[in-house]
Amino acid sequence: MELHERIFELALTRSFFMPSNEPYGAVSGFYEYGPVGKLMKSRIENLWRQMFIKEEGFHEVETSIITPEIVLQASGHAANFADPVVECRVCKTRMRGDTLMEEKLKAKGGENQGARWDGKLDTIDRVIKENGITCPKCKGELAPAAMFNLMFRTGIGGEQAVAYARPETAQGIFTAFPRLFRNHGAKLPLGVGQVGRSFRNEISPRKGLVRMREFTQMELEFFFDPAEQEYPAMASVADEKMRFQRNGASEMKKTSELVAAGIATNGIMAYFLARQWQFYRAMGIRETEMWLRVLPKEEVPHYSKGNVDMEVQTSYGNIETIGNAYRTDFDLGAHAKFSKKDFSVFVEARKEKIIPHVFEVSMGVDRLFFCLLEHCFREKDVKDEAGNHAPAGASPPAQEGAVGWKLGTGKDWEWFDFPPVVAPYQAAVFPLMKKDGLAEKAQALAGLLRKDFDIFHQEGGSIGKRYARADEIGCPYALTVDYDTLHDDTVTIRYRNDGKQERIKIADCAAVIKKNISEARVTL
Repeated sequence: MELHERIFELALTRSFFMPSNEPYGAVSGFYEYGPVGKLMKSRIENLWRQMFIKEEGFHEVETSIITPEIVLQASGHAANFADPVVECRVCKTRMRGDTLMEEKLKAKGGENQGARWDGKLDTIDRVIKENGITCPKCKGELAPAAMFNLMFRTGIGGEQAVAYARPETAQGIFTAFPRLFRNHGAKLPLGVGQVGRSFRNEISPRKGLVRMREFTQMELEFFFDPAEQEYPAMASVADEKMRFQRNGASEMKKTSELVAAGIATNGIMAYFLARQWQFYRAMGIRETEMWLRVLPKEEVPHYSKGNVDMEVQTSYGNIETIGNAYRTDFDLGAHAKFSKKDFSVFVEARKEKIIPHVFEVSMGVDRLFFCLLEHCFREKDVKDEAGNHAPAGASPPAQEGAVGWKLGTGKDWEWFDFPPVVAPYQAAVFPLMKKDGLAEKAQALAGLLRKDFDIFHQEGGSIGKRYARADEIGCPYALTVDYDTLHDDTVTIRYRNDGKQERIKIADCAAVIKKNISEARVTL
């Protein structure tokens, strides 16, 4: 079984995520987050807010989902936001033509023999014909490729004025720019971010959270004077090392080297590449399995001065999770033209009006969520009777039932090594037993800690099984109320990764958890 298949099963059974409207058969491309997944997703978004909004002194907005057609005509989405589709003449199944072409040629070992789509429908038709590609579902003949617009169309009011569910969160930020600039200092640079839902009517969404029709984005638009190409806080990340892929070759570079090496267009791009590298590392993505891909000129849009994507290795293959683009003045200029409003700003130092340039960082939350599940997934079939994980290098005893570490009962020990800053629950609280007042004492402790943390609390089953349940959803710390607690108001704190335990006072529990979370982020 592939890892992504195991992750999907775990997600369903442990309330990370599930298909939408499941009793009705579920429509592909739509997923819902369960109680565990929602907590973790919110924590991802909040760490993004901390690193990309609060620490930078930027602003966060929440803009409308339904977008009038003229806005998307200005942005280019109405005319160009489309994928090539081919339809089976027999079963009428629709699929992306470029994806089908590349997958089939790759299977034949022809990945470098015209498998990449060059943007022409004729290329797809030619490759399909030359290689005898048929419908993967029924082997029927495929009709010629055509473009399919990916936006969900709707109508506004009784007049049914044409509008769409937004395909990205960025346009709301661009159209709000003139007012935001006036209201918040009338000075560049200006950073504005947003976390919100976007919609793309994918032809044949697959791979779970990797390709969805409704998804969450975290986007940052940094507006700046094109005469000022450096970022003020560059010194704080100058020595950050990152892995890049360029022209098929891998290389490690420091932030301070990126502009001279031709990787980053300017110091602003270099700075934000370093910050997202730090963000992904803090999330728990393995640095050995992530890299920043410098897009070649043929993949860079005409209005951009440079694009760099973050990619992460998974069991699905390499997944693009972040898009970085120096968008110049294209967006504000286009909206000024279509709206006939003034999007320029006055630069005091130069005594002139300009259209600001924009650097964009666009992150997909759902793809990152899935990558975290894969990268933080752990399995061991060695544990002790209390469910603690065996230390590195530990050997199971020779006889079944011997004291100490022993083999599991035929099933691997599955758990998630989430960093505390993004774990769904920061701590678990368990009574050793349900009787003799232990359950009530544990309930009181859980209630006290819930003022500051999300707490996982269970009373049923053996303490070993409850430790295991907490590990299975990535809970980093577990507090156990036992008989000694009734006499000295202390509890045992157990650490998920190594099973170590120590005794602490109930009055110190919140401070100990906060300290551990803070230190874990610093050392990541």
